[in-house]
Amino acid sequence: MQHPFLRRMSLIPPLTLMCFLSLTIPAAAQVDMLTQHGNNARTGANLQETILNTSNVNVAQFGKLFARSVDGQVYAQPLVVCGLDFHSKGKHDVLYVATEHNSVYAFDADNPSESAPLWHVNLGPSAPYTDFYTGIWTDMDEEVGITSTPVIDPASHTIYVEAKTKENGQYFHRLHALDLITGKEKQAAP
Repeated sequence: MQHPFLRRMSLIPPLTLMCFLSLTIPAAAQVDMLTQHGNNARTGANLQETILNTSNVNVAQFGKLFARSVDGQVYAQPLVVCGLDFHSKGKHDVLYVATEHNSVYAFDADNPSESAPLWHVNLGPSAPYTDFYTGIWTDMDEEVGITSTPVIDPASHTIYVEAKTKENGQYFHRLHALDLITGKEKQAAP
């Protein structure tokens, strides 16, 4: 079964991340969301889903739980790791969010009162979207940074993130390997 956040996620508006709750659906074993659409085939299919159906996904039992602010537009799919041990902070289901401002956030995915991220890092200066897109055909309105969905390797506790930066007039694409618990760069990264 997918994490409740990912089952209930709809469009993510710029600068706000909304979490949704099903009010009467019982909790069950969770499944990590480690890559785009949940698997390497990118099907988006969760064949273990047994709870959600047309009788319990409705306006009376399904709605917004909380929102989180981030520093840029979100194009990458948010990812989830369940039951991650943060040692002194305890175990958390963690929601990882990447923005066009080249930021990566780790949020508690379950606790509405824990609005501050568990950690937040910025991976360098983003580029103005006008450097890549001309005209009005794009929905990007400020900058280009992290657009593609990161990938999580749970065995090594690593989230891999590709960030586009503009530094001293030059463009760079760098692959960052960040620790899932601290957000710090792993050795030899980027």
